[in-house]
Amino acid sequence: MATKKQTQNQATEQTTAQVSSKMRAYREHLKVITKGLVEMATAAGRTEFKRNDLLRECYNVVGQEMDTFEGWKAKGAQVRRGEHAYLFWGAPVTTEQGHTYYPVEFKFTREQVIINNK
Repeated sequence: MATKKQTQNQATEQTTAQVSSKMRAYREHLKVITKGLVEMATAAGRTEFKRNDLLRECYNVVGQEMDTFEGWKAKGAQVRRGEHAYLFWGAPVTTEQGHTYYPVEFKFTREQVIINNK
């Protein structure tokens, strides 16, 4: 019979696996979108661009103030209920094994938050 600690560890492992699976799905989705945007920009003769700038154009949020959930929270803002984040590529991260990857960032625009004036 499993102890309470073993049961908690199993639940934590399942949750971690579900989150990892979901993040992999977000990364794959973002890869597909980015690949299409890069192909369209290249076909249009654009030679210099950043992937996140192409995503901003695609989302129609060019020039808008954006931040992560935690970033808005630190600024004293609250994301409005029901709002959905835009997917962007984060800064590169290098693991202890020397592998570099770009994490997915979830960002919200200024229009999606409520600024709490204190």
